[in-house]
Amino acid sequence: MNIQEVVNYLNFYVNKVTNAFLTIPECITALDRGQMALYADFKTRYATSQYVKDALSPFIRTANINGTVSGLVTINDVDYLDLLDMQIFYDISNRRVYAPVKMVNEDERANRLSSQRDPVTVTSPIGEQIGLRSFKLYPVASYNGNVTYFRRPAKPVFGYTLISGRVIVYNPLTSTQLEWSEQHIDAIIIKALATLGINLNDADIANYATEAAQRNYNGINRV
Repeated sequence: MNIQEVVNYLNFYVNKVTNAFLTIPECITALDRGQMALYADFKTRYATSQYVKDALSPFIRTANINGTVSGLVTINDVDYLDLLDMQIFYDISNRRVYAPVKMVNEDERANRLSSQRDPVTVTSPIGEQIGLRSFKLYPVASYNGNVTYFRRPAKPVFGYTLISGRVIVYNPLTSTQLEWSEQHIDAIIIKALATLGINLNDADIANYATEAAQRNYNGINRV
């Protein structure tokens, strides 16, 4: 389903309930909020099922750690959202060894660094988030490895031109589509509607979609 179809369906449901239409920018804002709400729901359940992992798979990215300075790791992706995993690697006896970086909170750092039972070493480091996209590894050293994280789902864009100042002609070349699989579009629409104060469920969506198909609904967009 392309962004024009999603916007049309969203406006169909809005009109069904409120007898009004949203502008294209209002639809896009609601859809973006809806997809971020769906992302937040799925993120808390990541790795609990293959379904959730598949849903979030378009947003997983990996970045390399190449010789950190003073243990500082920065993810140079402005769309970074949430850390999934950080690991370092080192070579010993011609064999590459990988080790996870355990993330700790500020109040845990001192106890972990002074622990003799579970010492922090350059082959078993800990990490602390110190900024939106920055992390500090301890003990302070130069590390190599990689980071796996979620990036932000792309903000949708409805590209169009106006004919005679009022007829909207959709332009897929200047549009940005939702990156979710088709099976999650209804959930995004439901959450988008919720941000507008319209609460529907899957059954409502299915019924309205059937009605729309029967009426050969083409949608009306207003600038």
